[in-house]
Parts: sequence; C-alpha cells; structure tokens
Amino acid sequence: MTKILVIEDEQAVRENITELLATEGYEIVAAENGHVGINWAWEHKPDLILCDVMMPELDGYEVLKLLREEPTTALMPFIFLSAKADKTHLRQGMELGADDYLTKPFSKKDLLGAIAARLKKQTALRQPEPSHDEHHGDRDNANIFVAEFLSLKSAQVTGRLSVTSASGQEWTFYLYSGRVLYATGGMHPIRRWQRLIVTHCPQISIDRLKLPTDLAGSAWEYQVLSLWLKQEQITSRQVTQIVRGSITEVLFDILQTGQVIKYQVQIENSSGLQLLLMDIEQALASAYQMWRNWQHANLTNVCPNQAPILKNPELLQRKTSPNTYRQLTTLLDGRRTLRDLAVLMKRQVLELSYTLSPYLQDDMVELTDIPDLAMPTAGEVALEPPVTPIALKPTIACIDDSPLVCEVMRNIITDAGYQFIDIQDPLRALAILLSQKPDMIFLDLIMPKLNGYEICTRIRKINAFRDTPIVIFSGNLIDRVRAMVVGASDCLDKPVQADAVVKLIHKHLSASERST
Repeated sequence: MTKILVIEDEQAVRENITELLATEGYEIVAAENGHVGINWAWEHKPDLILCDVMMPELDGYEVLKLLREEPTTALMPFIFLSAKADKTHLRQGMELGADDYLTKPFSKKDLLGAIAARLKKQTALRQPEPSHDEHHGDRDNANIFVAEFLSLKSAQVTGRLSVTSASGQEWTFYLYSGRVLYATGGMHPIRRWQRLIVTHCPQISIDRLKLPTDLAGSAWEYQVLSLWLKQEQITSRQVTQIVRGSITEVLFDILQTGQVIKYQVQIENSSGLQLLLMDIEQALASAYQMWRNWQHANLTNVCPNQAPILKNPELLQRKTSPNTYRQLTTLLDGRRTLRDLAVLMKRQVLELSYTLSPYLQDDMVELTDIPDLAMPTAGEVALEPPVTPIALKPTIACIDDSPLVCEVMRNIITDAGYQFIDIQDPLRALAILLSQKPDMIFLDLIMPKLNGYEICTRIRKINAFRDTPIVIFSGNLIDRVRAMVVGASDCLDKPVQADAVVKLIHKHLSASERST
C-alpha cells in the first residue's frame, strides 16, 4: 500500500486530508509539526510527502531542505500545501526541490491529481515501461546491450567483449565462462582505478606507486590487484569492492551514453586470474538501479565523468553564504570530475551531483570534459593530480543556547587551529549541521524546547552523522550513562577547560582518521 506522510500543524486541516486520502486507499501517517515529520520520514521512508509551508519552529522550507540534504530521503516526491499563492513563495519552494505546490483551499480533485501525477512519475522512473516516445530508441539500444550480455552468458564465453558508443568511447569486459571478471575503458579508466583504490584501500599510497615491469598491456590494473593480493598488501574483500565498483561504473556509463553502435567478441583462453566472477544479471541490476536513481533525481544530462567549474563567480557569491562560496571556489576548479569530488568529500556521487544541480541550472557552475590521467609505466610512477582529501581544517560545531559557552568554545577551538560553528538555536541545529557537515559536535544537555538527548538521537539517524564524534556536556554519572545510550561518543564537564576540549578533539578526530 502506498504510504503518504502528511505534515500539517492545523489539526482540522490535517484530519480532513488524512480522512480524504484514507478513503482513497492510501496508508496515511499524520505529523503535527516538522520535527515529527522529518523523523518519521527518515525512519519509515514514505512514498510521498504532503507538507504545510507555514508552521511554527520549523517551517515547510526547512523540512524540505533537511529531507533533500539527507541521501535516504533526497528523492522522495514532495508537495507543498500553502495559503500563500504568490510567485515568490512558489519559486522558493521549487528552488528547494519541491515537486508540486498546492494553494489552500484546494479541491479534492486537485489534491488527488497532484498525488497521482507524482506517484506515476516516480513509478515510471523506477520501472521504465516500453513506449514510442523520443526515448524509445535508447531503450531498444539498452535491450540489445542486455541481450548481447545474456547470449555470452548462455554460451559460457571466455574472452573479451568490446563495446563502442556512437561518440567513439570504448569499454572492455573480460569474461570467464560467461561471467564478468573485470571491466575497464571509457573516458577515464585511470581515474576510475585510482578512485577505487583511494576509496577501498587507504593503506595504498596512490600518489606514488612502484609497479612491476612485466605487466601485460591488457587489464594491467587487474593484474596489479592480483599481485597486491598475493603480497598481502590488500584483502580479498578490498579486491571484491574494487572489481564490483569498476564493473558497475562501466555499465552505468554505457547506460547513460545510450547509443552503442558496435559489439565485438574475442574468444581467448583464461589468463588464470580469477579474482572475482560476477554474474551478468547481478551486475546489470546494480547498474540499472544506479541509472534509475540518476534519472529520478533529474540528472540525466549530468555526466559524472565531467568536472564542475565556476561559470559566474559573481552571481554565485551573491546567491550563497560566504562559507558555501569559499568551499565551492576551493573545490570547483575544473581539475576533478564529479566522481573524483565525491571521493574527496566522502559523499555519494548522486548526492553531490544533486546538491550542485541548482547551481548548474542557474548557470553559476558548468561541467567540462577533462582528460584522463597518464597511463602508468613500469617503475616508480606519480599519478597526478592525486585524489586525496584537500587539506581543509576540520570543522567543529558547538550546540549550546548559552552565547557565553559558545564564545568560550570558539576561542578554544579556533586557537587550536580548527574551524568553528556555533549553534545557539536547538530547533535549527539539524538544518545547520546538514548544510555545514562538521567533523565533530559538542552538544549541551539542558536547552529550551529541545534537549541534548533528543538532538543526539536525531543526529544519529542521519546517515552523514552516524560516525561523527558527538561530545555531550554533562555533570553527573546518570547524564553520562544516558548520553551514551542515545549515541554520544564522549562527555565533558562544565565549566569547560581548554586542555580537556583539545584533548577530546585530538582523541576523536584521530580515531576517525584511522577508521577511514
């Protein structure tokens, strides 16, 4: 049954909508405010959300912003309900990513029509059906691509499949008895390999490598993985992650390209290297799911192999906060693709691309093609530019309603060489945390309207903060025990002492770096 979340602070309106939709066969959950609605959405994942705009404490715009910035809820269909009908408010809602906007009072027909339209679009994106529209040719092409793969599986082919697009891109799949050993090629095979090593093998120093001199020309990166595995420099699990990642990324790129014009199969004997045998249907299912999510986020024309670069810095500076402007000007230098940046920022490429899409649509940022890295040669090789994290100072947030405490913490933390964010309004804490993504959080227990236990619980429900160190200001044993139950990493006595604060920062940030 389709689940719809209704977030509305007016009880009469909320009950009317709930009753109306229940009679139409929908499963309805009603939330009386934005905080309750956000928590329910994060935990239960409704199929669609109806949300009032004007609500106390946390309005509809803040609700939408929080949901769009969390990957698990970023793509949920969202419809605003508002008594305001002017273009300014409509535009504001759409810029934040709303799917529709109904003005109160609305009719039953308008409400059901808007819901049906959004659900139909979502279903179509998740399960594309054959049609005779302008995309029919692309779907036929994809079907041919799948059929080619399945025929190779049936024939239990051992060898290579080369796939060429209309634009001249070429990818190669290595097969053993109809199953996929490895995949490479496309725009950036070296960048892809480097990203996967950085992501899954942090113990390997990627910027300078000594490769063996006897590598064969084809699938050299696969041979390197085999060598590292034998030398126990990497684990079988890491090999599996790299090989799966490469196969899935290649398949995604082919699906996005759409126009495949040539298939060539070369039968060969097995090379003896069989690190992983991936079933074709499993590989295609993973790639198709990624592509559907990409379509659902309206990113069809955004290529993750292109690099974002500032197009209109002056407009960007006027439209964004100083902190956002500084971050974007640092990151968007045209030297790293969207995929490179996602690894650098430890985010999903879908999430990062969706976040940047408003800047692309408003012509503040544009995407450009960049070359692949140089092919490594035998001996000591430098891969430039290395995809390693930019040396930005870690950011530490303090959530406390006391301006004095925030000022003391600011002085301690900035003197220790870290960036600092103070949050004195607990009701806006989640929104600010999601926009700033701090590396560590200090949190007071006793605050008006929302206490530290509740905030800590909500923070831990957000994927981006599941492993972020959270230190709660606490003065007794009972508070400390309860703080640990709700997910706190540590506790700190008040009044705060500079050496104790710095010691905790070093302890938890060093632990975070080791775990990554």
